[in-house]
Amino acid sequence: MTNRRANAVMFGFDFQVNAAIVLMLDNMKELQAVKIESDNEDIELFLNNNECILAQAKAVQHSSYDFNNVRANLNKALKTLSEACSKTNVKKAIFITNSPNPFKDDDSRSAFYGHARRSFANIPPSAQKIITDYLHNIDVPLDTDKFVVHVLPFETDDEQERYKEIKRCIDDFIGDLGIMDCPGLGKKLMSVWQNSLFGDGTKANATIKLKKTDIVWPMIVFVTEVSNGMDFLDGLDLGLQEETIRQYSQLIDSMCERMEFFTRILYDYNDFKCNTNNADKCKKFIEQSWTNYLPYLDSTDLNSEVKETLIKLVLYNVIRRRFYIDNIKNGVGL
Repeated sequence: MTNRRANAVMFGFDFQVNAAIVLMLDNMKELQAVKIESDNEDIELFLNNNECILAQAKAVQHSSYDFNNVRANLNKALKTLSEACSKTNVKKAIFITNSPNPFKDDDSRSAFYGHARRSFANIPPSAQKIITDYLHNIDVPLDTDKFVVHVLPFETDDEQERYKEIKRCIDDFIGDLGIMDCPGLGKKLMSVWQNSLFGDGTKANATIKLKKTDIVWPMIVFVTEVSNGMDFLDGLDLGLQEETIRQYSQLIDSMCERMEFFTRILYDYNDFKCNTNNADKCKKFIEQSWTNYLPYLDSTDLNSEVKETLIKLVLYNVIRRRFYIDNIKNGVGL
């Protein structure tokens, strides 16, 4: 027989991970870090000014027609959010669910059609009353001015259908950053973020968080991946090309201060004095400056020819995609 309890638990955790992606995208400018299964809530977003956003994630496997437990889910969420809000500096307390009828209330159901975010003030009166009745039974209830109901469509065993709203949110985010012409970027980011947040949520140590730089870094990697520098490699020996390509991703993945490395390259390039066009400036900068970055490869046992080519390829890709990198950093508030 199918273990329905296990299925429900895994479905709930899958929703929690993907809800965290949407919430972190909603708050990326202010975000410092995100934690699944924090000391305070299902999802905790750590913001600037020592504020945080707390979220209770409640999923229903058959959300389109099963409304039996939605009020119980709401009641539990209000209790835990109220308790957590009394312990920390909370900007928002969010009840995020995949139910299109989160109050089992015909009068308010239409307000939560599709992907909906509703503050308490913008929830229909009948739903407000359900919330206030539950809060009346809590010793220290949360501040309703901070309370938000967030309905995120998420259902079925078809992955394309289940994750389509998550993918749309990521694509919208990419579009706002101005990096839409990177094929498959949204799908790649969704996979990386899902895996990162899933791993974060399985760690017992609540102090381990996914930092903003960890979230943003995959975007930088994908827009500067080695395929974008193949024209730079055209004149190289085939064997050297293959070895350089093989080492490229390993180098990027192994760097401890990866964002700082790319930032240094861009700073050095902007500071480089050259009275020619950008194409010539890029070539001259690479030829005259590549040795400055050799310390980043000190721990490797690569031969000198591969090291030189590898550093030059990194410099080429970062400079060539510098506007994308700037768009990303400015867009996310880094």
